Amino acid sequence: MRDEGFPQDKLNRILTAIETLETSLGVLAEKQSVSRDTYDQDSDTRDIVERRFVKMTEACIDIGEELVKHHQGEPPKSNPATMRELEDIGILPSTVAEEMAQAARFRNVLSHTYGDIIDNHVVYNALQDLERYRLFAEYVGTHLDSIGALDEADAE
Repeated sequence: MRDEGFPQDKLNRILTAIETLETSLGVLAEKQSVSRDTYDQDSDTRDIVERRFVKMTEACIDIGEELVKHHQGEPPKSNPATMRELEDIGILPSTVAEEMAQAARFRNVLSHTYGDIIDNHVVYNALQDLERYRLFAEYVGTHLDSIGALDEADAE
């Protein structure tokens, strides 16, 4: 880890991303009660869910990139690699790192496909299991606290 404190602008970016993550988790948690049939038939609901997954995962990727750059001095080579490097530096356990690497790939699919190309059943199944994102936020918060970054934010 680099010795200097966590830069305030980078910490602010992470905290903003955490807010986006938490907001998106709230929206998606509300959508979990939608039946599979309703999900399949309601394009507005599908659009909301897909967009929130993209935003939430991009926020996680941004958080990861900032943390990796801070600890290793250079950015990760890919979005999935970002999550694996968070494991390497001790922020995420291996199971969460791998699930988040899968989430990064899932985000790529959602961002670059449209219409009938998107498998609604895959997205609906992902909607029913948001735990990886909750755990990601928890581990990141614990890490920021452990390095005193949140103390620095409170002092500002």
